[in-house]
Amino acid sequence: MALRAREGVGVVVVRDGLGRRILGECIDFLLPQHCAACGRFGASLHAECMEAFPRALGPRCVRCWRPGPGTWCERCASGASDVAFDALRTPFRFEGDVRRVVLEAKFRGVTAHLGPLARTAAASVPPEWRIDAVTGVPLASGRQRRRGYNQASMLARGVAAALDVRTRVDLVRRVRATPPQAGLSAEERRRNLLDAFAVRGVPPETVLLVDDVTTTGATLSVVARALKDAGAERVYALAVARED
Repeated sequence: MALRAREGVGVVVVRDGLGRRILGECIDFLLPQHCAACGRFGASLHAECMEAFPRALGPRCVRCWRPGPGTWCERCASGASDVAFDALRTPFRFEGDVRRVVLEAKFRGVTAHLGPLARTAAASVPPEWRIDAVTGVPLASGRQRRRGYNQASMLARGVAAALDVRTRVDLVRRVRATPPQAGLSAEERRRNLLDAFAVRGVPPETVLLVDDVTTTGATLSVVARALKDAGAERVYALAVARED
């Protein structure tokens, strides 16, 4: 980050992702927050505004959270599904105001959204999952340097605090950069991510894996497989929103 003056006015020139994040956090601290949904001051997202966000309500498959007529979707019920996580939950559908605030947090550095989103997501975790530790889907190192943060890791910390369990954001690392998943089919997404993740040490018995958005579940599934191959007994998945 660099500072320069022009015509007597200080202008902040931000050259990297970390600088953008620091600048954004300073602005959040110094200026009153206004809600991204209603525009009123007092919070980045008011709880009552989030109540109006599009919910990922049932009936949905209890494993992959795909909307459908019954408790299990056809693929999960028949055993044809290849998802590696034991179950997935998301509180919201990825549309409308949810889509906008998630993208603002992901690409514009509005990390103040992540706290309320994490707390709402944590409320979707069934108590019978009995989570030992929470981790986020890792970014490639170059992408994280450019962005200055990993929104999934920040969400994971918020979820862990809400559930009062450990955070292990260093548990999984991305060992291979991959092209963006957008526009790929489920099978293409899975192939795109093969051998992209590695686990550090022995994972806890039951891990909750957190991301901001899921579409086909391919990313969550590949990371869940890496965790199970490293010794995790159960891996549950949680995302803020699902693109149905």
